[in-house]
Amino acid sequence: MVKIGISVDNHFDVNHEDGFERLKQQAEYLVSQGYQYYLNAGDTYNDFTKSLAYFRALQAEVGDAVTVRFIAGNHDLVNGISYDEAQSDLDPLYFHEKTLAIPNTDAVLIGNNGWYDYSLAQLGQAKTDAEYAQWKRAFWIDRGIDQPLSDRERMQRVLQTTEEALIATDGKQRIYVTHFVPDRSFQVFAGDRPYWQMATALMGSQALGDLLGQYRVDHVAFGHLHFRDQPRLLHHGMYYHQPLGYGNKRLFEWHSHDWLTEWRDTLVTIDVPTKK
Repeated sequence: MVKIGISVDNHFDVNHEDGFERLKQQAEYLVSQGYQYYLNAGDTYNDFTKSLAYFRALQAEVGDAVTVRFIAGNHDLVNGISYDEAQSDLDPLYFHEKTLAIPNTDAVLIGNNGWYDYSLAQLGQAKTDAEYAQWKRAFWIDRGIDQPLSDRERMQRVLQTTEEALIATDGKQRIYVTHFVPDRSFQVFAGDRPYWQMATALMGSQALGDLLGQYRVDHVAFGHLHFRDQPRLLHHGMYYHQPLGYGNKRLFEWHSHDWLTEWRDTLVTIDVPTKK
C-alpha cells in the first residue's frame, strides 16, 4: 500500500503559529506513520512566498521518505505572487494544474487551486455578478489577489485544465486535490447573516463537482469552507473536507487547543494498493 496524507487550511500566520518550528514535528509524524505522499490543499500563509519557503523546508526535512506537494488557496494568493505566476510552473513542489502518477500503482494525483463562479451562492440569481464582485472588492480578503479577469473566467480555466487532466488520466484511480468547495451539498447557509449570504458566492463551484462526477473521480479533497465533514460518497467518489481552520480568540474552530493535535486529527489519509 502507498499511504497519502492531505491537509488544508493550516493558516500558520492567522493562528500565530511558527510553521518552520511545526514542520519538524510534522515531518517526524509523516515519516514515523509511513506516509509516502503529503499534499496540502492551500491556505498555509497569507503570502505565497512564505508558503513556498515552508514547503521547500518541509520537503528538505522529510527527505526522500515523503513526496511533498502543495496548491494555493485564496489566502496564499493575497501577497507575493501575480496571476501569471500563480498559473505557471514556478516550482516543482507547486502542484497547481499538475498530475503525478504514483509508481507501482494505478493511481494518479491531480492538483488544481480551483476558484468560484457564484454558483454556490445562497442568494443565487437574486444578486448579479456585478453585485457579488463589488461585495468581494469591499469586504473579502480576495480583493488583494491579482486577477486580470473575472471570477467566472478564472473558474472556466479551472474547469478546462481539470477536464484535460481527467481525460489524460482516463482509466486510472484519480485523487483530485483542490482548495475550493466543489459541491453545493457541503455548503453551509445562515439566512440570518447577510454577510455570510454574500460570502457563500465565493466558496466554490457546482460546475466542478458536476465535472468530477462526470469523469467518475475516485477521491476529492478540498477545504476553504471551515466546517469539518465526515468522508462522503458523492458523484461516484469519496469526498474529504477536513480543514484545520482557525484557532484564535476571534474565531475558534478547533476541537482542542493545540495546532499539532488539530493537524493530526484533520489529516486525510488515503491508502492506494500497489500492483501485484
